[in-house]
Amino acid sequence: MLLTSSLRILSEKIDSIINCTIDSTAALAKDIESSLADIENVNLEQLLEPSVRKMIQEQIKKRLNSNVYCSGAGFASHIESTPANKEFWLLEWWYKKADGVKQVNLDLDQATQQRLDFRTFEWFKQAPTVGNAFIHGPYVDYICNTSYTITAAVPVYFRQQFLGVAAIDLLVSRVEEELLPYVARETVFVTNKERRIVFSTHPRLRVGDLLGDDVASLVYENNDFNLYQSPP
Repeated sequence: MLLTSSLRILSEKIDSIINCTIDSTAALAKDIESSLADIENVNLEQLLEPSVRKMIQEQIKKRLNSNVYCSGAGFASHIESTPANKEFWLLEWWYKKADGVKQVNLDLDQATQQRLDFRTFEWFKQAPTVGNAFIHGPYVDYICNTSYTITAAVPVYFRQQFLGVAAIDLLVSRVEEELLPYVARETVFVTNKERRIVFSTHPRLRVGDLLGDDVASLVYENNDFNLYQSPP
């Protein structure tokens, strides 16, 4: 379908937001891998040491500060016990505030992290199976921000072993803020690949709703999201 000028600009903005988020997440994963590779004789259990955690934190903050769209970023790791190491959990998460980048305070000692089993989260489970980034959402993030969120996740490897996931959050409210100036008078919807609405200009169909097959026509799609338009 030939896009109108306004829809073409809108589709380009959608691509820009998603590509920027994916690129930042992939860069964070690479930064963590490279930093660990630079530590002489590092082993898995050293991930819990303050100096190593500080290095990971600095990489997270750097990427979060460099991405204008994203609200939070972090690294999640779970290591199964082996003869060489004990089981452990690691979750480093930081978010943007008006006065700077802050760490999420979840009081996550090892016992608490085990109860917060992020291995059940889709972005953690699915990230190792994709080539670039796994995009999950929209979903309500009840742990960090209690808001509709989109998460991009990229696996991190240590000596060819899956170590964990680098992830960046994009608030749906920020997506709405970015896209609204590019909408003319059209009734449009942006959905994920399951047709769950991320952005809508329809007064009765909102974020999180499923878009019915007979409501609108597909006018543009990328690898992660679809753009639909309702007839006049």
